[in-house]
Amino acid sequence: MDNSNYSEEDAIESAMVGQEDGYRYLLTKYQRYAFSIAIGIVRNEENAEEVVQDSFIRIFKHISKFNKSGKFSTWLYRIVYNTSLTSLRRKRKIDFLSLNEPENYDLEIPDNYSNGFDDLMKGDKVKFVNKAIARLSEAENLAIILYYTNECSITEISQITGWNTSTIKTRLYRGRQNLYLELSKLLGNEAKEI
Repeated sequence: MDNSNYSEEDAIESAMVGQEDGYRYLLTKYQRYAFSIAIGIVRNEENAEEVVQDSFIRIFKHISKFNKSGKFSTWLYRIVYNTSLTSLRRKRKIDFLSLNEPENYDLEIPDNYSNGFDDLMKGDKVKFVNKAIARLSEAENLAIILYYTNECSITEISQITGWNTSTIKTRLYRGRQNLYLELSKLLGNEAKEI
């Protein structure tokens, strides 16, 4: 099948009947977005990649359960979100049981992490913006990523996370404030230019 004229609906239908082209189309289209959600929660590139892989396995295994009246991206993000939380709980339990001190990750978020911020994040500023985003709380990080990077609406974020609308707006507001504070710490007066 020619992928240039392949719609998301066609891909979903193909995946539902087990055709590889449908799976490939959906994986290619949503893999980066899924990674941005996962890394925002698990905060480790290797774990985020594992979460994305596990999520797509679940998505393709249960694609027949997708309700076509909703958006596929919202359904997918919800699965990635839940898989990320499960991974995080499992990791925390293992850390607790092994009595290891949590590792101090110097999180380097890959350049392909962003989508909606592409115009903003250029040159050396990319590194600082990514570091500042990584320093936000889990909830603020996820809200910022979903809203600005993945361009999800407040309603979609609510469907993905289960948070109510006012909670999302509060987390976005605080996330923007804290992002500015983190950028100010990292860049000083240059933060005003971003």
